Amino acid sequence: MNYTPILKEIIDYVENNIYRPITLDEISANFFISKFHFHRIFKVYTGISFGQYTGKRRLQYIGDDILNDRTAEIWKIALKYSYTHPQILNRIFKKYYNITPTQYRKENTRALIQERLIILEKETISLNGKIRIDLSLEYFKKTKVYGLTYSIDLTKTPLTEEEIVAFTKIKSQDFIAIPQLKKIYYISIKKTKETYTFGFFTDKKLNFSENFTIPSGLYALLHYSGDRLYNSLGVVINDIQSIFDKEHLAPNTDTFEVVQQFFIDNPAHYSIMIPVEVSR
Repeated sequence: MNYTPILKEIIDYVENNIYRPITLDEISANFFISKFHFHRIFKVYTGISFGQYTGKRRLQYIGDDILNDRTAEIWKIALKYSYTHPQILNRIFKKYYNITPTQYRKENTRALIQERLIILEKETISLNGKIRIDLSLEYFKKTKVYGLTYSIDLTKTPLTEEEIVAFTKIKSQDFIAIPQLKKIYYISIKKTKETYTFGFFTDKKLNFSENFTIPSGLYALLHYSGDRLYNSLGVVINDIQSIFDKEHLAPNTDTFEVVQQFFIDNPAHYSIMIPVEVSR
């Protein structure tokens, strides 16, 4: 499910109510979402808990006010942001800024505690004017798929990148020829210098004896058109590295590298799923 729109609204809500604490119960009531589910989803999408984000964001505003409004007494700035006891603000401020509010004003150098989060909605990349990629972030539930896996020992059968792609395409054609298939998943499970393990799967069990579980979690979802087989995570990352860098995303390869899914009746349009984690 794509939680991007509601997360963008909640980030706006935090900015508009930055002068006071905001609770999970308040978010739940205003945005009609379970507070427990929201707490988990927010951290998956942003890499930080909601409580940490709002607390640090409020401290960023306080620090900026201390520098920008130099005539305002610090205790009044504390009250402005609902800190009724200046000593509490002093303690929390020092925890994150490593100095007291008074020292911070004297040093007069802005520290970055928590900038406003930017939730990725969609980015578009064009490769050589031929391949268009639309990238967004989505949270997916656990899915079991069924099919066939293959493994190549590259130490015994050394193959070039082009030969690996050709071999993978041959196996994909064998799988596509199976009747009753409409949606196909190509999964690059592991690709190193020594081995290449991949598989072709579908969401229907049919007569397949093998299965693979795509775990729940946050995924970078790429919708693209063009003739490009993503046989490894490295190929995908080369295409979208700039977005990953900007959004503080990193692949999470604990279970697999990348999923490429496509439909038999529309093979020119694919989607790619990359398990990711956020580091801020």
